[in-house]
Amino acid sequence: MSKYNLFLITIVVAFIGNWIWNYNPRVGELNDLLSEDVELANYPYQFTVIELKDGNAIMSSPRSAQVSVLKFLSIVKPELRHKDSDSPEVIAAQKELANLQSKAKKFILMQADVNRVNWQIDKSWFASYGVYLD
Repeated sequence: MSKYNLFLITIVVAFIGNWIWNYNPRVGELNDLLSEDVELANYPYQFTVIELKDGNAIMSSPRSAQVSVLKFLSIVKPELRHKDSDSPEVIAAQKELANLQSKAKKFILMQADVNRVNWQIDKSWFASYGVYLD
């Protein structure tokens, strides 16, 4: 076996070991709870729990200072792409997003093992639409 193959095997084993060490089945259970809500499930963006540690849930979000909410809305609601930020349709879409994010947070905070929710920008979601964030 070459040194290169041994190196690759070591990397793969380390990756799998890290995944197993950090795997938390409760995260999947929390995401299942979110997906059971019809309103959340039907929204174009799916809020998810990324990590749960010591009562702190890290959840994905399309909202951040890194990217304009208008950029997000233009992706999920293309009909808003050329609307002014103060148009009634854009304002309604922003309120809908805020309400659904708040609802997702409340769902997770209702769980006995969750004390707090922190949000993390969903860079991979944006990247899938060609928007790359630092």
